[in-house]
Amino acid sequence: MASAKKKKTIFIVTAIIIVLASIISYRIYSNITTNKQRAAKMSQGQVVAVEVAAVSRTDINPILNFSANLEPVWIADISSKVDGRIDLLKVDEGDTVSEGMIIAVLDTNELSAQVVQAEGNLLSSQANLEQAELELRRTEALTQQGALSAQSLDNARTKRNLYAGQVRSAVGNLNLLQARLDNANIYAPRNGVVVKRYLQSGVYAKAGTAIVSVANVSSLLAKAIIGEAQISQLLVGTKVKVTVDALGGQEFEGVITRISPAAVLPARTFIAEITIPNSDGILKSGMFAKAAIPGQVRQGALAVPEKALVLREDQKSVYVVNADNKVQQRVIQVGFVGGGWAEVLDGLNEGEKIVVAGQNKLKDGSAIRAPSESKAGGI
Repeated sequence: MASAKKKKTIFIVTAIIIVLASIISYRIYSNITTNKQRAAKMSQGQVVAVEVAAVSRTDINPILNFSANLEPVWIADISSKVDGRIDLLKVDEGDTVSEGMIIAVLDTNELSAQVVQAEGNLLSSQANLEQAELELRRTEALTQQGALSAQSLDNARTKRNLYAGQVRSAVGNLNLLQARLDNANIYAPRNGVVVKRYLQSGVYAKAGTAIVSVANVSSLLAKAIIGEAQISQLLVGTKVKVTVDALGGQEFEGVITRISPAAVLPARTFIAEITIPNSDGILKSGMFAKAAIPGQVRQGALAVPEKALVLREDQKSVYVVNADNKVQQRVIQVGFVGGGWAEVLDGLNEGEKIVVAGQNKLKDGSAIRAPSESKAGGI
């Protein structure tokens, strides 16, 4: 009996708790629904003050902005053509060099000795050749008189040819060693500035090892990476404004001198080279620059103020004003956006009214009040 009574009590308490929870949940849901309905009625009846403009046409002058690094127009590592110890290094980083100037000199003692030895070998070979030619002439005369056999004449002629070959070989060896001796002087191939020194005097340098790096910095290249969709906007010869943050935002004028003919895969980007005069040497290789490149002018393009755009699920849209002064949010397709304007490719017609200020208070169907109206795309 006690157990049955206890079970009955637990059942009654549980039922009461369930009923109370249901009542509380219903009251909360009812209050939320009522508040939403009240807010919707209030917003429907509320008139929002906004700024309205009529969509029209204007000329758009797009400016494409890119980042770039400054690089020399020409740069090369200068090295020796022969092995040798650097006896004299005449330049240091930052020095200006001119074409044909001696940059470094290698130790030539060993090479000079080899040249002298080669000259001696050449003289010896020439003397042997002269002797062989005299013997050949005597042998030819005696052979004609019948005093010597034809075989003796052949032997004399072979000996003369052998010494002639030795002379040619000695001349070649002397020229080779003389060229190596001449190459002990390392010259600047062009006018420029020494931007890097790799070795110093006293170091033994192997042939082909870079000693210094010389660059022509009278003009610098700003290499900008251009996207596939923007490449059609650029033309060789276009003047470009380049700013350098490291110089306090100082502005320079450059010209597009080259656009790469093929895309870099897989990114499908192109390189535009902008040549910037640098006769005073203010610009330095490696500086970061910003290039503002004018694109092709879009004459009479349909446009709206950039501030009129509203994002709707990652799509650009505007609020269009209907005849009854209510708004409709409409997704549009835009082209160039910049300079305060957005080019409209699809979704709007000329003459339609749009909201250009106060959009944050609007939603579809909101009633508006526009104190003034202007043209959205120009005059």
